[in-house]
Amino acid sequence: MNTKNADQVSDATRAAAEGGAPSSQSLGQQLRSAREARGVSLREVSDQTRISMRYLEAIEADDFKRLPGGIFNRSFTKAYARQIGFSETAAMEAFARATNEQGDRPDELLPYRPRVYGNNNNDARPKWLTALLTLLILAILSLGVYAALHWYQRRNADPAQEQGAPATDSTTARQEPNQSAQPAPATDTLSVRVRAVNQSVWLQTQADDARTEEIILNPGDAKEFAPRERLRLKYAKNLADSLEVTINGRAVKVPTESRNTTAEMLITKDYEQPVQ
Repeated sequence: MNTKNADQVSDATRAAAEGGAPSSQSLGQQLRSAREARGVSLREVSDQTRISMRYLEAIEADDFKRLPGGIFNRSFTKAYARQIGFSETAAMEAFARATNEQGDRPDELLPYRPRVYGNNNNDARPKWLTALLTLLILAILSLGVYAALHWYQRRNADPAQEQGAPATDSTTARQEPNQSAQPAPATDTLSVRVRAVNQSVWLQTQADDARTEEIILNPGDAKEFAPRERLRLKYAKNLADSLEVTINGRAVKVPTESRNTTAEMLITKDYEQPVQ
């Protein structure tokens, strides 16, 4: 730097320390004059301060609205002044005057605020939308709880489900070849009474060609049937001993012969039971 440039820098710094340059020069013009007097390029200032070139150009053009805002405007201006040897105090005073003249609020009243929505953010979603979402979530949770309770009740009410699904292949209760049988007295009517003892028993029943029904008999409960031709009973094989079956007032043995978890009993007017 030659003597003339050094004198210019010294004069600019002294003028800034005494209250700034003549009123004809703005802050950006003062900083640019001080930088050029030192013979420093704007790129060199950017490399040293890590401030973007477009922000430095905005400062020299007194276009502070192009800066990020808040404390960054003040920090960038102060760092720029320090780098070129300009009075930081004078730069901050000129910066405050410039922002006031441009109609901006003082820098101290404009802190940087990250754009994060919070409970106190006025730009958050409307209250009615929040309430609607809350009701929707509660409705979904209620449906989930209801479905879980319904499934749990059905699971406990169906002991056959706990023991496995009823097999499609079942054995009709009939007389074994090596067992003698007593023929049941012929009758024009068929009355069947099924009763549960000791524990609850799941039954699948079908009278004649009617639809299949599923029932659960608790201990002591009984069910009366009056089919025209036949009655089909299906039950868990391991619960056969908990069933009492009476045909036309005569107790019969409940068969347990089956290759599956369930057994089947077909009762007709000429039903023959195994010898007890």
